Amino acid sequence: MKVVILGGGIAGLCMGIYLHQHHIEVSVNERQVFAAVGGHAFLMHHDGIAVLKELIGEQDCAMPGRVVDTFIFRDPGGQVVTEQHLPDWHCFKRTDLLECLRELIPAAKLIDNRIFSHFIYEGTKIIAAAFRNGDIEYGDLFIGADGANSAVRKAVLGEVVFQPGKVKEVVGIARHQQLAQTFKGRFIKFQHPAKGLSFGMIPTSEAEVVWFMQYDPSAGDVPEDDEQRSSEKYPELIRDLCLNNLADFPADVQQILKENDFTTSYIWNTRDFDLLPAFHHENVVLIGDAAHVALPFTSAGTTNAMVDAKVLMESLLKNKDMHLAFKDYYRIRSVPIAHHVKLGRELRDAFLNPSAMFALPLITAQVND
Repeated sequence: MKVVILGGGIAGLCMGIYLHQHHIEVSVNERQVFAAVGGHAFLMHHDGIAVLKELIGEQDCAMPGRVVDTFIFRDPGGQVVTEQHLPDWHCFKRTDLLECLRELIPAAKLIDNRIFSHFIYEGTKIIAAAFRNGDIEYGDLFIGADGANSAVRKAVLGEVVFQPGKVKEVVGIARHQQLAQTFKGRFIKFQHPAKGLSFGMIPTSEAEVVWFMQYDPSAGDVPEDDEQRSSEKYPELIRDLCLNNLADFPADVQQILKENDFTTSYIWNTRDFDLLPAFHHENVVLIGDAAHVALPFTSAGTTNAMVDAKVLMESLLKNKDMHLAFKDYYRIRSVPIAHHVKLGRELRDAFLNPSAMFALPLITAQVND
């Protein structure tokens, strides 16, 4: 059997590594040419860490990421509202994790610069994936791991109805050695008690701090049409949005904004969609954001993608019929995914309409049937 993975992000690479380790022929096809620079960061809890450790095994690959063992929730004045220990949580820069995962699979199985175009059929059976550059990859099983805007999902399941997240995030990385050392191992989040506005920061190295501002765009926003995005003034507009919203937040926040290069910052429009009735069609199956998208308040997106790969691999190994494997995979994964979609929306609503400081917006364990 040959498996063709469409998408070489975290979900696709984890799946490719599992297949390679079980001696199954695999091809991982990524639309971009990988470069270990840029990108954002994310938190990962125990379930994702366990998958990563399993993938690395005894191989000579350093575990990326930094331990985050404390969550500190503060008000805009800097006063601590709550502090919580985080068991087995890490913070990763996306590029660091991708670089590590790419080392765990032979380079010959990774093919960049392939943007999925369409499937090729023999009768009603899909036999190959065609790419915009004219390449064709034949296979027996196809895995869509091409993200929230999945072209694979659209090709086999049709359009999904995205629900607007109603919350946006500005994301940046600031170089500030003193703050990175001071807050090492801590995730700090400031939450406004009366409106949808928060600021979070996590040190990702000895000198870097990843930060984000979550905000309600109905209270003020930056125009985001294509002309504005390409404008030289766009970084300045993002900067002004942050400075105006966070003017009353503590000195540490102001220092990070001062040190930040806004030409590398971006605005993320959060959104999700309802649980799909299935994650597969015929010999095509979806994993990661291609299969499901939850709002970022759950901090579960990357972990879910990695667990998807593990569960799908286990289902394929115990079911000789791929369709039975796909159904088994959906049975196991649909429960936690539905929970995360629901929880993400509840936390979003609490964020937008806070009557008091709400609880820690992090998933601490997977939900299974």
